Amino acid sequence: MKTDVNWMQLSQLAVSHVVHAFYSTPEMERPWFSIPAILERWWTNKVFKFESEEHYWSIKQRLIDGLHLLLMEDKSDSPLILFEQHQVFVKELQVELMQILQLVLRSEDGEPSDYIVRKYIVDEDEDMIALFQHLTAVFCASAFGRLPLQIEVLSVLSGNRLVTHPTQESLQGSIDYMKLVTSLMPEAASEPMQIRKTQGSAECRRCPFLEECIGQAETAEAVMM
Repeated sequence: MKTDVNWMQLSQLAVSHVVHAFYSTPEMERPWFSIPAILERWWTNKVFKFESEEHYWSIKQRLIDGLHLLLMEDKSDSPLILFEQHQVFVKELQVELMQILQLVLRSEDGEPSDYIVRKYIVDEDEDMIALFQHLTAVFCASAFGRLPLQIEVLSVLSGNRLVTHPTQESLQGSIDYMKLVTSLMPEAASEPMQIRKTQGSAECRRCPFLEECIGQAETAEAVMM
C-alpha cells in the first residue's frame, strides 16, 4: 500500500533537514547558521499539497520563525546521536522495535550518564506524540539500559514544548501501551516486527536524509517514528 504525503509531512521533511544541518554545524559556527537558506534548499515546490498558495508561503515563514526560536537559542553541546536509526529486541513485547532518533543530547543536570531525547515536529497530533513518548521510553530502556532523563517534543509551528520525565514506575505503563499497539498489528503474533507508522512525519526509512528522500517519502509503504 502506498501512502500520499500531505503538506505537514513535506514540511516535516524540510524541518528535519534544517535540524540535521544545524546540529552538524560546529558549535562555534552556529550563531551564523542560516535557517532560511537551508530550509530553501529542501522546501517543496508542491504548492498544490497546501490549502492555498497563501497557506504555502505562510507555513514556510512560520517554520523559519519557529526554527529560529527553537534552534538559535539552544546552547546544547554536539548531540550524542543525530538522526540515527537504531533497533532493539524488547523481550517484554517479544518484538523488535526500530526508531530513528533525531537528537540524543547530554543532560546538563543529573549524572554524567543522563541524556535527553528530543524530537522537532510539525504535526502536533496528540496520539502520535503519545506513541512517540511511550515508544521512546521502552526503546531506550532496552537499547541503552537506562531511561532518558527527559523526552522532549518541540512543535515548530506552535512553539509548544512537551516534556516528559520517564521513570521506572512509568515504564511499565509505557510497556503496557506498546503491548496494546503491537496487539493491534496482525504480524506481531507471527514474527519479530518493526513498529512503523503510515502517517505523521516524513522521516523516511533511509535516514540520514538522501537527496532522493522526498520521492521515497511519497511512495514509501510506511514512515517510521
